[in-house]
Amino acid sequence: MRSLITRHFYVALIGLMPLGGACSDGPDPAPDPGTGGTATNAASTTGVGGDAGGAGGAGGAGGAGGAGGAGGGTGGQGGDDQLVCPPVPAETGAYAVDATGVTFTLGAGLLRLEVCNESIIRVQYANATSLPDKTSLSVNNKWGTRSFCVEESSGVVTITTTRLKANVDTASGLVTYADLNGNVILSEDSKAVTPATVEGVSTNRVETAFKSPADEALFGLGQHQDSVMNRKGTKRRIINANTEINIPVLVSNKGYGIFWDNYSSSEFDGTKSNNTKYSYSSEAGEMVDYYFFYGPSIDEVVAGYRTATGAAPMFPKWAYGLFQSKDKYGSQSELLRVKDGYRDNNIPLDCIVQDWDYWTPYAWGSHLMDESRYPNPASLITQMHEDNVHTIISIWPLYQRVNTERKAGELDNYRALDGIGALYPSGGSHHFYDTFNPAARALVYQQIHDRLLGPHGWDGIWADNTEPQGYPDPVNVRAANTALGKGALYVNAYPLQHSAGLYEHWRAIGPKQKRVYNLTRSAFAGQQRYATTCWSGDINSDFATYVKQIPAGLNFSLAGMPYWTTDIGGYWGHNVNWSTSANNELFTRWFQYGAFSPIFRIHGGGSRELYSNSWSAATKANLLKIDNLRYRLMPYIYSLAWKVTSEGYTIMRHLVFDYPNDEKVFNIKDQFLFGPSLLVNPVTAAGATSRSVYLPAGTWYNFWTGATTSGGSTVTVPAPLSELPLFVKAGSIVPMGPNIQYATQSIDPLEIRIYKGQDGSFTLYEDEGDSYDYEDGRYSQIPLTWDEATQDLTIGAREGSYDGMPATRTFKIVWVGESHGAGVDVTAAADQTVTYNGSKVVVSAD
Repeated sequence: MRSLITRHFYVALIGLMPLGGACSDGPDPAPDPGTGGTATNAASTTGVGGDAGGAGGAGGAGGAGGAGGAGGGTGGQGGDDQLVCPPVPAETGAYAVDATGVTFTLGAGLLRLEVCNESIIRVQYANATSLPDKTSLSVNNKWGTRSFCVEESSGVVTITTTRLKANVDTASGLVTYADLNGNVILSEDSKAVTPATVEGVSTNRVETAFKSPADEALFGLGQHQDSVMNRKGTKRRIINANTEINIPVLVSNKGYGIFWDNYSSSEFDGTKSNNTKYSYSSEAGEMVDYYFFYGPSIDEVVAGYRTATGAAPMFPKWAYGLFQSKDKYGSQSELLRVKDGYRDNNIPLDCIVQDWDYWTPYAWGSHLMDESRYPNPASLITQMHEDNVHTIISIWPLYQRVNTERKAGELDNYRALDGIGALYPSGGSHHFYDTFNPAARALVYQQIHDRLLGPHGWDGIWADNTEPQGYPDPVNVRAANTALGKGALYVNAYPLQHSAGLYEHWRAIGPKQKRVYNLTRSAFAGQQRYATTCWSGDINSDFATYVKQIPAGLNFSLAGMPYWTTDIGGYWGHNVNWSTSANNELFTRWFQYGAFSPIFRIHGGGSRELYSNSWSAATKANLLKIDNLRYRLMPYIYSLAWKVTSEGYTIMRHLVFDYPNDEKVFNIKDQFLFGPSLLVNPVTAAGATSRSVYLPAGTWYNFWTGATTSGGSTVTVPAPLSELPLFVKAGSIVPMGPNIQYATQSIDPLEIRIYKGQDGSFTLYEDEGDSYDYEDGRYSQIPLTWDEATQDLTIGAREGSYDGMPATRTFKIVWVGESHGAGVDVTAAADQTVTYNGSKVVVSAD
């Protein structure tokens, strides 16, 4: 006899903690993220998804249904379609339905599927009589109303939302995900929880395997130096280290993603059963705990991950310009000379970085600056700001004990942390602080604020060595006793908690009128909500290392982390003679690639400032050309940054984002899209003067010449040292500002390049640049739409306003063609000029 059970709920999640180890905030929650639209009630057998376009975090556009993220973040994917559920029959002992999901009693243990929203399912499995009450460190969404149906047929329980189905075999506990037409998206192959002892603690080894069809490609898992793009058929250890950032988020070309919510040393294995299965396993955990995200587009998958773990807030606008850094600038006077070198030579620059060792002779972690080398840090930063240059300073989670204080207060920071038992290891002279201790996080930020940010005015933080690596004394975080328990269970989340403390206390204490900016060497899932940029660590200075950075950064972005950079030129260049022709070439090619990274940053040993005598006159011209291009693209880049915050967008895009059905792109690891329009093709071979480029289907414009080429094939294109091959997709609208010296300089007049060939759109975003006013809705958007059929550009009515917004703007419209509207220079003769006052304007190309 067929058994049918169906249940549907409308529960507004206000003050409600879901059952079974719910999707909930971790400790030290970020400022209230705001919620998305709530479900509309209806008849008892009818379900409705969340309201389309519910509000996101303050100032942000909410997705339909889900909760918004911090800083004006994205809501969950929408569910406008109605759910129609059959009548609710009697309960069954095999499983229990509640307002947020279904719990199954299996032959061995419990299984729970929590419906987080219409596109996100959380799966927990424990070999126990009750599920652990786990608070996720990564997932901070309180979620909203859950809307789903449950029915059973022939031993399979089906949970249906407005976007997908999750089918659970009640005998095996295995889950299969399908779309609403029943097409399988992903199937579990096995789950296991096995008792284990790790660092003397009784725990479990946990593992889940999934089936993987032959035509599947898998991406993500963070930043790795293995030159792998498609992770199908590969193995990857998941533990953070210098140059290796592990984000256990996997994205498939099949339109789904998996976040493995475990913080211990783990492994991804994509080689199982001749590459027909893949698995996640962790050495320590109370249960299997993962999240399934359904797209079907990869943008929707990544946005779903950010819906769960928090939106990336806006950086200050200056952070999208050029960073000049070195290991290491050693004095106030040297920093000012670097500033003058850029400004005197009219080379665009926004930030100069103070690396480590400014504290010597004082203790590591004292956050004191050597007065003999930095006599007046506040004056230093004032002079920087007068020339529109910003500054960030290195801090480490490392605290040194010395026998004799050389200055009153030198050991205050060490003593305060030691006094609450928040330092490890117990022996030695150097100790890492316990980032899992909320009191320690508060102390650490207060020290940084009181000794650096507050009195001096530094604009941002460089949080170095956040794995932690264990330098200069070895440290085993796995063996440490943290505030949450044995370090082995939490080791990968060390940088996440460090970043949480810096961000949350900056927002609470100040600097009040500055957006948080944190450059950090390591990360874990959820860290994007804490205003972090990661870089690829201490890498070598050679072409072999440079080429590895491209897939490393792309997989980091595919794992949901939007902001990333490298040490342009490589870190270990201290003994490199940069003035040789070969090293001029290496730096030029790396710099060309770096200009199309989300964050644009020079760092490492040796003299690499763009005005340096290390560079020949030709090299200086080539470097200035690409630096100017980055700054001309600032309106485009800053608008994309808003899409990152408001929509969960990704700026640095592997081709699978936009061409998921083109199997030719799956293993391409040296091409990518920068935003929706620009196809970037770095040159990675020494001595190359051309390179092959795969052009996906469609029409493509050569950025440098304006000539068009049909896609769908691989072409060989010139690549002189003065430029990297760069193409623009037909239908693109690319706003470009004038030549400027810093990011917040006026972008008027604005050149708007139209690449004809198909319909297109772009939204120009602007705000004040370095406050959180945007969270309160103080920003403007100007929609730009190209209609290929009518040959009309519509400049829509401006939406919103902000302090200091210009009342009128000058737009120079350029219909790009061969030798017209091409290259980095301002187009000498625009096709049309529009004086824009905020009202809709239609510009015809006929």
